[in-house]
Amino acid sequence: MNRERFPTGKKNTAVNSVTRRGKARAAGGVGRKATGTVKRMHKANLHKWGIRENGVVKQVWLSVHTLRTLARGPVRGTELA
Repeated sequence: MNRERFPTGKKNTAVNSVTRRGKARAAGGVGRKATGTVKRMHKANLHKWGIRENGVVKQVWLSVHTLRTLARGPVRGTELA
């Protein structure tokens, strides 16, 4: 099972982590220089949770944002189980 958010499909994304050296121009230096970039995964804040959708209970990955929304009450026929 892939870790993908249930309603909207939020998932992990690839981003660059940039290493820099030097002093910023605003601070009196000659500017920051990039010395290397490394790809890394930016992981979505997902949790496995049970929901009831149209009377059927199933386990899905939910983001915390969606989890907090569903905690307030049902949304479009979906509620926390």
